[in-house]
Amino acid sequence: MLSIKHTLFLVSGVSSFIIFYMGLVNFLTSVEQSTGVILLIFSVFVATSTLLATLHISRSITNPIEKLAQKMTEFSKTNKMSNQNQIKTNVKEIFELNENFESMGGKVEKIIEVQNEYVDMLKDMDRKKVEFSSMVSHELKTPLVPILGYVQMLQKEELLGELNKQQKEAINEIYSSTIKLQRLVGDILTTQKLDLGKLDFKKENIEVTALLNSVIKEFSPITTNKKIQLKLEFKENVTISSDKDRINQVFSNLIKNSIDFVSPGTGIITIGAKNYEDSIEFFVKDNGCGISLKNQKDIFRKFYQIDTSTSRKRNGSGLGLAICKGIIEGLGGKIWVKSIENVETTFHFKIPKEFIPIKLNTNEGKN
Repeated sequence: MLSIKHTLFLVSGVSSFIIFYMGLVNFLTSVEQSTGVILLIFSVFVATSTLLATLHISRSITNPIEKLAQKMTEFSKTNKMSNQNQIKTNVKEIFELNENFESMGGKVEKIIEVQNEYVDMLKDMDRKKVEFSSMVSHELKTPLVPILGYVQMLQKEELLGELNKQQKEAINEIYSSTIKLQRLVGDILTTQKLDLGKLDFKKENIEVTALLNSVIKEFSPITTNKKIQLKLEFKENVTISSDKDRINQVFSNLIKNSIDFVSPGTGIITIGAKNYEDSIEFFVKDNGCGISLKNQKDIFRKFYQIDTSTSRKRNGSGLGLAICKGIIEGLGGKIWVKSIENVETTFHFKIPKEFIPIKLNTNEGKN
């Protein structure tokens, strides 16, 4: 693409050459030598005047326009007007255009400065909010330890004496609620660590089949009691290097969700893996009620609940899937869901076989 200056010089150069050429032709073909000389001198004068006029126009018009264009380009990159060079021109329109640009640029620069200040303030507020939540969660966790200890002692009648039926029911309810609160506080602490990028990951060799069998063994008593089938689909001999405890935590959250959403007697939960060259893809599939496309978009956000009614039957903080997402991304992988309403739901998470610890600041998620 040609610039204004190059286009102007190209046109004037061609025009000057044509004028000079016509004068030269007239000089060579003229019958009267004096007439030819006059025409040649006139053509040289016109051609020279054209070039000089072009040079003047370039200095007074095209140069300021090019400087203004350069000024605009620099501003678009830096958003700063302070270091911009002043443009000198006697052309009214270019002068006004430059003045308007400087005025507009100054306003935009101030707006961007104010916006950046607000962004910094919001980031600082968000950081303080996360730190405060982490501190509160930690302080909540501390008194739960003695509460849970004394409740467990009361449940053992040989330690603190025999209880009547109503007292036993009350103690069991306190125990159940304390466990739920302990899990909630634990989920909040894990989420805050993910937000702050402070969740620790360790690296160890993991035999995939043994890992999946341990997951099956852990949840078999629960699924058997609820009359839910728990199946395994993987028999390959594969070893990966990652964080076993964190992978177990992801499986635990996903399987607990599946247990809540399948029907006793007909429910089937399948766990397994797919082996790739540089990664391993785990999955948890169930034949529950499924998840709508609308909810699938938001399901990994923190505190997200599919059923937000006051009468909802399923418990949960809305943090389980947020934690899963944070952990998997912390392990260098990704997690996603595929679901058909009233048919099945499958959660997939894929991680590299060789885990490289990274720092993460996760702000999205859900259960």
